[in-house]
Amino acid sequence: MMPKATSWRTSRWRIRPAVMLICAFLWTMMWSSFNPVTLISGALLGWIVGVVFPLPPMFWKGRLSIIGAAWLVIKLFWDLTMSSFMLLKFTFQRKVDLKAALLRVDLVTDNDLYQVGVASMISLVPGTVVVEVVRHPRRLYLHCVDIGDEEAVEGIQTMTTSVEWRLVNALGSKQEREDFKKYLATPTVPAPTDWAAEEATADEEINR
Repeated sequence: MMPKATSWRTSRWRIRPAVMLICAFLWTMMWSSFNPVTLISGALLGWIVGVVFPLPPMFWKGRLSIIGAAWLVIKLFWDLTMSSFMLLKFTFQRKVDLKAALLRVDLVTDNDLYQVGVASMISLVPGTVVVEVVRHPRRLYLHCVDIGDEEAVEGIQTMTTSVEWRLVNALGSKQEREDFKKYLATPTVPAPTDWAAEEATADEEINR
């Protein structure tokens, strides 16, 4: 039993460069600061989180695409900028009539890495926050600031799928990219569902 215990401790306490780099990047994005102190503290926080809350391994079968990764980062900064301007516009309005909603969106891929990545990037963009993550089936529940009509609801699903596609294009394998392109040609994922309406319908069925 001793060799197993030693191996477990070694694997738990070892440094995982990929995890630390990802955490450092997300940490700098949260603080909007790219100085060395923020990078080092983010990497250190990633190591501590891995030690205190060890997660099951994620099996990554893809490979990094430099062009895809660059486009992923560019679009993320673009979404951050446009969403910030949208929220800034509300601050100058005399009367703000926001129609917030909880929406369910389904993902195309069946992969922990992509689900976590999509949830993280969507939460970084002002105006949308992931409030719940469901693994089976792959879906996210989002709190959205302003959902005025059905077109806006469909736009949330489109936005989520676009983020997922950029992530797959940056990190996915050739087969994953081809499968996603086939989905984009003939989408089968349903439109996002209003969470509150879904719960109300379920309550009505229970009371019958």
